[in-house]
Amino acid sequence: MLRPMRNTVVRFVESGSGILSLLEVETDRGRGLFGRVSAALFLMRIQLVRAESKLERGRRVERLWLVEFDGAPIRPNRRLAVQDEVLRAVESAPPGPRAYLTSSRPRRLDDELEPVA
Repeated sequence: MLRPMRNTVVRFVESGSGILSLLEVETDRGRGLFGRVSAALFLMRIQLVRAESKLERGRRVERLWLVEFDGAPIRPNRRLAVQDEVLRAVESAPPGPRAYLTSSRPRRLDDELEPVA
């Protein structure tokens, strides 16, 4: 199921294993994302077994393999609650710092930076 909100997508990806559930989080908010998501999962008593993180086209993509604290698979009726909590954790954080254009010449301490629009 797809759960979009502003610039973030949180979705479970179906897999054949049956035990581990794969949750993908895609967002333009990068700083502290893993910490916020893992804290939200912990509060829901979800165990994070494995995680992968990468940048794709300027967006952060987190792939998280999850089980319940007791090792049981996450049931379909609980997935929506997990998606909502993760989405809330990601979207409640302030946006990351803005990117700045720089030239190829070495910078000096007194150089001015220009924000990217």
